[in-house]
Amino acid sequence: MRKPNGYGTIKKLSGNRRRPFVFLVSKNGRQKPVEYFTSQIEAEIFQADYNKIHHNRSLPGHQITLAELYHRWLPAHIADTAPSESAIASYSNSFEHLALLHYEPFQKLKYSDYQRIIDSMRKSGLSYSSCKKVRSLISLLEKYASKLEIIDKSYAPLLSIGKNKPVRPHKPFSRQKINRLWQHTDEPGVDTVLILLYTGMRVGEMLHLQKSDVNLRQRYIRITKSKTAAGIRTIPIHHRIYPLIEARMNTPGQWLISQNDHMCSYSNYCILWRNVMHLIHADGHTTHDCRHTVATLLDNAGANETAKRRILGHAGGDVTERVYTHKGLRQLRKCIELLK
Repeated sequence: MRKPNGYGTIKKLSGNRRRPFVFLVSKNGRQKPVEYFTSQIEAEIFQADYNKIHHNRSLPGHQITLAELYHRWLPAHIADTAPSESAIASYSNSFEHLALLHYEPFQKLKYSDYQRIIDSMRKSGLSYSSCKKVRSLISLLEKYASKLEIIDKSYAPLLSIGKNKPVRPHKPFSRQKINRLWQHTDEPGVDTVLILLYTGMRVGEMLHLQKSDVNLRQRYIRITKSKTAAGIRTIPIHHRIYPLIEARMNTPGQWLISQNDHMCSYSNYCILWRNVMHLIHADGHTTHDCRHTVATLLDNAGANETAKRRILGHAGGDVTERVYTHKGLRQLRKCIELLK
C-alpha cells in the first residue's frame, strides 16, 4: 500500500548494524532520522503511532497483521508480567513457527490457519512442548487482540496438539548414586548437584541465586527469579547441605554459583553436570531428575502435600489450598528434613 505524502519514510541502512532500520521525517526540505529499529515491522509500528500522535491520522483501510500485533503485544506483556529471559526467547521461537501467517490480517485468521501450522510442526517431528508453546502464544495474542477489540472469538482452545509422549521419562536418583555424590564432595560441581537434590530447585533458579538471597543465620534460600509465579518462594536449607552452601558463601563474588566471578551460564553448567554424572556412573540423568527425585522421596516419606508444593514451587491444586492454606518456614523445614 502506497503511503500518503508526509507520512514519513523507513529505510534500511547499509553495513552491519544492530539497528539497521531508520524512520525519517521531512523537516525544512530535509529528511531527519527520528528513531532506529532492529526490524522493518518495529519501524512500521513506530511510524503508525508517530502519525497518530503528531498528525492524528492513520493509513486508510489498514488491518493489523499477526506480526504487528505480536510486536505491539510483547512490550506490553513484558511490562505487565516481567517474564524470564527464557520465556521471552520461547515467545520469539514460537512466533517464528507462525512465519507463514506473519503478514496476514489478524482478524481474518481462522482455526484452520493455526491448525495447519501445528499439524506441519507435528509432521516435522517437533515436540509436543513446542506445539503447546505455539498454541499458548496464539492464546496470548488473541486475548490482547480482544482487549483492542480486533476480534471477538478465540480459536486457541480448539487447537489440537496431540498427546504428550515423553522422549525420556524422568527418573529419580537412586540412593546409591546420592551416596556416591556425598563421597565426592571435593570434586568440582558435586556440591551443586547435592544442593539441587536437597532443595528441589530448578537449575535456572539455582544459577540465578545471589548470595543476598541466602540467609545462613535463619537457614533459608529465597528464590526471586523463576519461570512461574509459584516459583517465587522460600526454601529451608537442609542440614546436610548447609556446610556446602556455607562454603559457597565464603567464596568471592555476588553469585552463589559463579564462574570467573560471573553468573554461571546454563550451557557451562551442563558441561559441569555431565562431568559429575560421569564421575558417579549416572550418565543419562538430566538436571530435572533432581526435582523428580525430591518429589518422589517426599511422597515416599509421607510429606504434607501443600508443603511439598511450596518447596517445589508448584501452583496449588485447588482454591482452598491456594488461598486459605499457609505454610510457615518451620513447617517447610519439617518437610524438607524428611529427605535423608
